[in-house]
Amino acid sequence: MSIEASAFTIVQLCHINTISDKATRILNFIRRNIYGCSSEAKALTYTSLVRPHLEYASAVWDPYTTRDSNKLDKVQRIYYRRTTSASQLISELGWQSVAERRKTSRLTLLYKAINGLVGILMDELEHTSRCTRHCGPDAFIILQSRVDAYKFSFFPRTVSDWNSLPSSARSTPSVNCLKTALHRLSGVTNSHH
Repeated sequence: MSIEASAFTIVQLCHINTISDKATRILNFIRRNIYGCSSEAKALTYTSLVRPHLEYASAVWDPYTTRDSNKLDKVQRIYYRRTTSASQLISELGWQSVAERRKTSRLTLLYKAINGLVGILMDELEHTSRCTRHCGPDAFIILQSRVDAYKFSFFPRTVSDWNSLPSSARSTPSVNCLKTALHRLSGVTNSHH
């Protein structure tokens, strides 16, 4: 592993630890102060005060190791455990895992970049030259790398996820339609959380 890739990994690990620790502290504060409140009130405080820390700019820094991803998902699992039966709450609220929400965030950002809705240069990406059953004209050539820090960075990782989407999801007319399609593909019934 190169020195640059190693330094990037260390910085990302510190960032993930900081985010996880801050979100856990806020979650513990909430838990102590709204113990007797309804499930709806607890869900609202979680989505308003904890989730933004777990998701801010996550399309850019989305962790690729299972260890780092689990560290962030653990905060949401702690929330589930503390409020009520986790399986009951998950089905009641229709929430995605934190990892799935980060994936949706990455795919949404790529959609916006493709459609000129954000100022991200798309110079690195080339459309596939031939259409197959699995990828149409809206698919991209997957970027190759031997270095994990680049291989799991935004473009290579998100292009792979993008190409695995059905063509109907990739060609949606708006960001909201894409998000709806992604929620449907992930099996989530409630797209508001």
